[in-house]
Amino acid sequence: MKRNALSSVLIVSLSVALAACNQQSSPALSAQAAGPAQRYVVVFRDATLPADAGARVSKAGGKLMKAIGSAGVATITGTAATRAALEKDSGVLAVGLEHLYAAPTVSEEVKATAADGLYSATAADSLYGYQWDMRRIGAQIGANRVGAAQTKVTVGVLDVGVMSDHPDMVGQIAYSKGTNYCLETGVDGTTGYPVYSKLIDFDAHPDFDPSKDSCTPANAIYEDHGTHVAGTVAGRVGGGEIVGVAPGAKIAAYKVFDRYRYTDAKGNVVDGVGGFDGPIFDAIVDAANRGVNVINMSLGGTLDRSNKDDNASWLAWQRVMTYADKKGTLIIASAGNDAQNSNGTIAHIPSDVPGIMSVSATGVTALKSEAGQLVANGPDVLAFYSNYGASTDIAAPGGDCGTNPANGLSWCDRPSGNRANRPATWFYHLILSSVIDPTTGKPDYAWFAGTSMASPHVAGVAALVKAQHPEFSPNQLKAYLQRTTEKVGQKQTFGAGLLSADLSTR
Repeated sequence: MKRNALSSVLIVSLSVALAACNQQSSPALSAQAAGPAQRYVVVFRDATLPADAGARVSKAGGKLMKAIGSAGVATITGTAATRAALEKDSGVLAVGLEHLYAAPTVSEEVKATAADGLYSATAADSLYGYQWDMRRIGAQIGANRVGAAQTKVTVGVLDVGVMSDHPDMVGQIAYSKGTNYCLETGVDGTTGYPVYSKLIDFDAHPDFDPSKDSCTPANAIYEDHGTHVAGTVAGRVGGGEIVGVAPGAKIAAYKVFDRYRYTDAKGNVVDGVGGFDGPIFDAIVDAANRGVNVINMSLGGTLDRSNKDDNASWLAWQRVMTYADKKGTLIIASAGNDAQNSNGTIAHIPSDVPGIMSVSATGVTALKSEAGQLVANGPDVLAFYSNYGASTDIAAPGGDCGTNPANGLSWCDRPSGNRANRPATWFYHLILSSVIDPTTGKPDYAWFAGTSMASPHVAGVAALVKAQHPEFSPNQLKAYLQRTTEKVGQKQTFGAGLLSADLSTR
């Protein structure tokens, strides 16, 4: 997941190099070995993993990769014969290919100079004036209303890792852990830091076994997606340049992605970052066991529920989600960025899993400046990239590009000439938050767009509501957030309506 972020903000001139990105969909990648060894998800009949699960896998000729004991799920490597043997095991419900979900990518980059007076050159949180999304949902009103009770709530961010030493994140990270395979310690001393200087070389280790195979050293890169998400959830007041929805809440940062390399069928070497089912399941269960109140997953891909190869993964996701629910953890996930109707057999994972709160992304047609701050000045619209459908539970700002009055389309849509003629300030319609510079590893800020950016708004408001109502179960919390939305848009696109921190905390 390579992304060029906003350069260091200069308080006086605020001349910034901007990464305005449209978070693309993350399909399940084909990182399966070219040889006979494959990666599988095994779902056992019992809701907990049998004591002899490892022995069963070994007897079938496979190797256990991740054991999700509380959900009765395991990920393994093995051959087709391994799969066939396990499918005959009376204690096994399903076996199917493990999925690898690509980290979100950037579709475009633009440099711009932001010097329009919409900031104070000396005040803390000097970029807050650009955060129209926070004013649109009444975030500051909600946070002030809840007050110090926020500190009792923790939001799990399952992503590429979070920069705990970012000025907006200092003191916000209650827990940081990597559940990925290539564990490495960051400058903060944890394995949840967003640095990637090791990778899984599937050419060298087609049946990669973390218990015996070493990850391959590589040039260090830093992934900024998780820090952007965490900043939206709980960027602290007076620490850096932006403010999150619930600045008093704490973050449990989970690094669930791995860097990998393999040669595809055409002979091309693929070097990327992606999340396997196993480490994601591991993080969900760990967070639930630690009492994390809300989990945000701005990640995912697609699978076909009618395909036998995908069925095991679908069942495993249901198992893990059910476990988290029983432990009192609400899972919130981005709906995906394919601009597709999700009504059908093709499911977006994890947002389409029953019980998970699915978030579509919105933008506004126009913005204006009021008292030195950007505010919405037009209708809310479904963002041009956002998925939609019956599984959509709620909508939240994810960023768009404003609307071309000549044709009524987003400036980021693709009719001839639309993008070329968009105004210089179109990127103000995106979502501004904290990031880590991909090459230097230094703190930065950037405008992104995607359902990845919408979901953490909901997670932040969920934290505020949970602070007010600690007795709420995950289902009650989800229903309350839906019941207290601003009733705009259609159900298939906005779900129950537009997220409102103001209405939800009254």
